[in-house]
Amino acid sequence: MTIKEFLQLVIEYKDYAPLYSALVATGALFFSVLSFIISNIVSKNRAKRDKIISDVRYEEQRKQYEERLDEERRRREEDKRVAEEKLRVSEQPYFVFKNSKAVSNSNSESTILCMEFLNKGRGAAYCIIPDLECIAKRMDLSEFTIRRYEAVQDPIAMVSEAFVMLMSYDKDEKDFFRMTPTIKFEDASGRKYKQTFCIDIGDRLGNGVIINYAQPELCEE
Repeated sequence: MTIKEFLQLVIEYKDYAPLYSALVATGALFFSVLSFIISNIVSKNRAKRDKIISDVRYEEQRKQYEERLDEERRRREEDKRVAEEKLRVSEQPYFVFKNSKAVSNSNSESTILCMEFLNKGRGAAYCIIPDLECIAKRMDLSEFTIRRYEAVQDPIAMVSEAFVMLMSYDKDEKDFFRMTPTIKFEDASGRKYKQTFCIDIGDRLGNGVIINYAQPELCEE
């Protein structure tokens, strides 16, 4: 179509010009609305996608941060535990059995067993308290009770210092038996320990022989 023919067509249908104008305006408006809607949908989808990506990154960063905190916390706790253990070992008393002897009194129905222990640990021992009683076994494996005769007179044993524990049992008991006394004590920091000894008393003089490696054990508070 030439320009001349187009102009003739416009002149011929000039009465429909308002309609055409309205249709063009409506089409333009519809296109604008549609473009806005599409743009809005695209923007929302992009924002939603960006938010998902941001949330994923944030969650990853949060997990990494928490993992670093947990690792640092574990490292600090381990360092603290190692330091406390080194301090504890440096202060730990350690008793070893030295000897024992029996003392009989004609005016008493009991035999007193004097048992000497030596602190060969790295720290002093405080509040030394033997159990009130312990179980002893005869050669036939029958049992009887040995009781603490009196408290330790000096309940503090420095390193390389000895102390005596007095136990008593019936004078008519056999000369040979096995006993397992337990001694509780504290170190310089107030940590509580116990040591349980297995000792054979082998004659009427009360001579004893240690038969186990008694290790200090930490007591639960």
